[in-house]
Amino acid sequence: MACLDFFRVVCLSACFILRDASEILVLEPSRLVVEYGAKASANCSTNVNHNGMGWEASQGPVDMVENAELLTWTVPELTHWDIKPICYINLEQGPQTEKNLSVTVYKLPDTLSISFKNCPGPVTEEETCRLQCDIQNVAPVRYLQVMWYKQQFRMKTTHFTETTIIPVNKSINLMIQPSRDDDGAKYWCEARLELGPDGPQPPPTKKSDPLSITVHYKPVFSNDTEIIEAGDGEIILNCTARANPPSEYTWDAARLEKAVKLSASSLSVSRSGNYTCTASNRYGTAKKLFIIKSKYRDNIVLWVILTIGLLIAVLLIAGYIIHKRYTPNRRSANQSKSPSPAFQREEGEELVSTVK
Repeated sequence: MACLDFFRVVCLSACFILRDASEILVLEPSRLVVEYGAKASANCSTNVNHNGMGWEASQGPVDMVENAELLTWTVPELTHWDIKPICYINLEQGPQTEKNLSVTVYKLPDTLSISFKNCPGPVTEEETCRLQCDIQNVAPVRYLQVMWYKQQFRMKTTHFTETTIIPVNKSINLMIQPSRDDDGAKYWCEARLELGPDGPQPPPTKKSDPLSITVHYKPVFSNDTEIIEAGDGEIILNCTARANPPSEYTWDAARLEKAVKLSASSLSVSRSGNYTCTASNRYGTAKKLFIIKSKYRDNIVLWVILTIGLLIAVLLIAGYIIHKRYTPNRRSANQSKSPSPAFQREEGEELVSTVK
């Protein structure tokens, strides 16, 4: 009988040893994601008999309590980065069983700033520049994503694999080659902590102040040639070119005695003809041709052409009529040359008498 009791105790002990702690202790939540300095709390529960249950932790430990079915670990302001709370239970029959609570302590960056590192002044079109995003005191870095934006368009995302859990500083670079379309565009960087489904949703983020870029480029016209039909009064020719810095303008035309240099991009004209505008800055030049046509002149030319055509047609018709009137009929002429029947008869009789 004693031997049987001994084996029973051994079997029960072995069962408890082999029994998974997850069947004895239940943590709610099973993983805790807490912002640095915020409140942290988790419950540990059991449905088995025990001699005491408690929490071990570097911050907010809970002394062992007997006959408790649920025990809560709470910290008003969590400030330990490497905290590892453990819920333990002393079974009536068997060894002490414990279960670790996974805690992730996170912190958004104190500051994010963006700056140019090799382009201190305005950027020339297609010049290569380096942007830098500086991130101060962020944790944990393995959950950090840094994204670059230009005018709401995401350009690049950087991930990290470091396992450091305390706050660190990071600097991220981005190489760009701005074009004229980027003049005035705003760039910024954004830090995001992707903490998983147990973390806050949406993921916590922080943005830098936007950085506006100035791009210098040579003048360019959307249309190099413009045809205008002139009417009464003056016409304003608009030669505004897209350029940075702004263009200086020069006008040239056969009707102008010489090239005219103007600070404005428009010219008032009252005559038809061709006018050429040149826009220039220190990066290059561009030309635009204005062709001014007079609608009255076109109408006069049209009437002259119609009049000449009508006159030619009248002359041709008159010539044809005169030709028909004064040219004799070929058949009538031939008939007038043939001898009459009486003349033929008299000539025949005379020939006969002669023969006799």
